[in-house]
Amino acid sequence: MSVSPRERRSRVLLVVASLAVTLAVLEAALRVARHFRPPGYEAGEEAQYTEYDPLLGWRKRPLGSATYRRREFTVDVAINRRGLRDVERDYEAPPGVTRVLALGDSFVEGYTVPLPETVSQRLEASLRADGRHVDVLNAGTSGYSTDQEYLFYMTEGVRYAPRVVLVFFYYNDVLYNDRDRFAQQPKPLFSDRDGRLELVNRPVPLPSPAGHERKPPPPGGSALLEWLHDRLLYGAPRAAQALGRLGLWEPLVRPRVPLEIRVYEQPPPSEIETAWTKTADLLGAIAGEASPRGARVLVVYVPSRFEVDERAWELTRIAYDAREPPWDRGAVFRRLEQIGAARGFDVLDLTPSLRQARHWWGGPYFEYDGHWNALGHATAARAVRDVLERPGWLPPD
Repeated sequence: MSVSPRERRSRVLLVVASLAVTLAVLEAALRVARHFRPPGYEAGEEAQYTEYDPLLGWRKRPLGSATYRRREFTVDVAINRRGLRDVERDYEAPPGVTRVLALGDSFVEGYTVPLPETVSQRLEASLRADGRHVDVLNAGTSGYSTDQEYLFYMTEGVRYAPRVVLVFFYYNDVLYNDRDRFAQQPKPLFSDRDGRLELVNRPVPLPSPAGHERKPPPPGGSALLEWLHDRLLYGAPRAAQALGRLGLWEPLVRPRVPLEIRVYEQPPPSEIETAWTKTADLLGAIAGEASPRGARVLVVYVPSRFEVDERAWELTRIAYDAREPPWDRGAVFRRLEQIGAARGFDVLDLTPSLRQARHWWGGPYFEYDGHWNALGHATAARAVRDVLERPGWLPPD
C-alpha cells in the first residue's frame, strides 16, 4: 500500500516534533540539575581548617572543620586535637600497638571521601582484620611537598614513634621541592649548603591577605550541550575536540606546558633536574632520620590519573600537544626507584594496582576532581598492606 506525499510529510513532521519535544524536556531537566549542582571549582574550603605556620607555611588547625560540596561528592572534613584529619590519637601508642605514619598531600588527607574511606583508615582496618595491632596515622596535608613532609616528620611525626613511615609521592612534589610557593602560598625552601640541606626562609613569610574570592560566572547556554561536551571530553576527547573545531563549542586551546608536568618529558629540562637533586636529598633525609629511630621508610608513588586512564592521557596529550616520545609516563617512578636504591628506602608503585581497578563503569579517580574516590583509596590501601605484611616491616601478629 503506497503512502501519499501528504501522509509522508505528516510522519516526518511528527518525528521532528517528537524529537524537538524530547530535546526540550532534556534541556529543561538538565538546566534544573545544573542550577542545583554544587560548584566544580575550589571554593576555599581548605582555608576554613588551615592556618599559617612559620615553619611549614600552613598546617591544619586543631579541631577545625569544613564541608566540601563538589559536583562529584559532598564530604565533611574534621581535624582532631593534634592537627590531623584522623581519629583522636595520643602521642604515645597504646600498649602492644605499632604505629604507621602516612605523610603526603591531598591524596592522603583525602578530602574527597569520608574519613573511614581514606587510605590510612582503610589500611588500618585491613591490617587489624588480619590480627595486627596497628595504628595508621593520617598526616597528609593538602598542598604539601616532600620538604614540608620532612619538616612535619621531624617536629611532629617522630612524637608518635612510628615503626613505618609512608611517604606518598605525587609528580608535582618534584618541582615544588625547589620552590618557595605553592598556589601563591609561601612555603619552606631548602638549599644545599656543602652537601647539607638548610632552610633559607625560616620563618616562612606570611601569606598575602586573601582578597575577595573570584568565582567563575555561572554557566550559561545550553545545558544539554554542556552535558554532551563533558561526556565526550572525559570519555572521547578526540571527538570532543573535533566537534569543537566544527563550532559546536570552544575547542581546547593548547597552553604552554606547565613546568611541573615536564617531569615526564625526556630528557627533562634543567630546572626539573635541579629539583630532582633536591628531592633525592629530602627523601634521603627522611630515611636517614627514620633509621636511627628504628623505623623503615616506604615511598608510595601516587600516579596521576593520566598514568592510569588512557582516556585521561589522550585528553592530556590533546591539551598540551604532548607526544610519545619524548613524554614518558613511567619516568617519575623509575627515578624514585633509582633514588631509593641509592638512599636506602623502598618504593611502591601504585600504578599497576590502580589500572587493574578500572572497569567499564568507572575507575579509582574522580573525573572532574582528579583525586581518588573510595575505590582509589581502597586499592591503594590494599597495595600498601601487601608490602607491610612482608617480613621485617611489622612485628608478628
